[in-house]
Amino acid sequence: MPTCLNCQQPIVEDAHFCHHCGAKVVRERLTLWGFFAQLGQTVFNTDSSVWRTLGHLCYAPGRVCRSYIEGIRKRYLRPVSYLFFVAGLYGLTILLSNGEIRYFHEDFALGFTSYDDATGLSEEERAKQLRPLALTFILLSIPILSLISRLVYRRAGFNLAEHLVINAYYMGQLLFLNLVLNFAKVLFPALEEHSVFYYLFMIVFLGYVWVLQVPTFQPRGIWAAISPILFLLIMLFMLGLFYGLGAELLLSGAG
Repeated sequence: MPTCLNCQQPIVEDAHFCHHCGAKVVRERLTLWGFFAQLGQTVFNTDSSVWRTLGHLCYAPGRVCRSYIEGIRKRYLRPVSYLFFVAGLYGLTILLSNGEIRYFHEDFALGFTSYDDATGLSEEERAKQLRPLALTFILLSIPILSLISRLVYRRAGFNLAEHLVINAYYMGQLLFLNLVLNFAKVLFPALEEHSVFYYLFMIVFLGYVWVLQVPTFQPRGIWAAISPILFLLIMLFMLGLFYGLGAELLLSGAG
């Protein structure tokens, strides 16, 4: 009697799935066509958790966060997986855009550094120095955001791990929304010339805090309006220190 390759339990000869662990019984050798067919089914399937997560995070992020925290895990992509998916998509567009698209953290970090120091590096050269560390900056900022949100929303009753989930989704969606705005900048260069792009990004960056946090943490009364502002002020201060000092340390050795 054949056995399941995953759990080593005996299975029926013509079974399509193992009745012990539920894994699909694979009898055919992997082919190049089969690989791309599975990839296409995963990415372009309209019922895929990737697109469901992305779409719901656009208009109902509180539902995504609370559902995942409450134990509904199959409906949405895991927060870290979603973050890496968007970051990978972002990295691909950077490679294809000849420098016209870059991570939002580069502009944020460069805003806290001086361009006329002894290194003699231009703004674009500084951005390129920071680019390989983009994902590291983003991942390290999630614990900072989680500590801030736990401080501001301590009455919500979420533990630190649950705040990490919320802020991983938040950072992943900020990456996606910034990617959309970057495409708009490429299609309409006048946006950048008139600083409209940066105003749009700040509106998205700051406004999404309300869209995500109020439904997720459900603050009451006037605290619903005050708490996101408090979170934003602390967040900008802490990330300013983190990105600014980190960028200065990294770039000082590059000059």
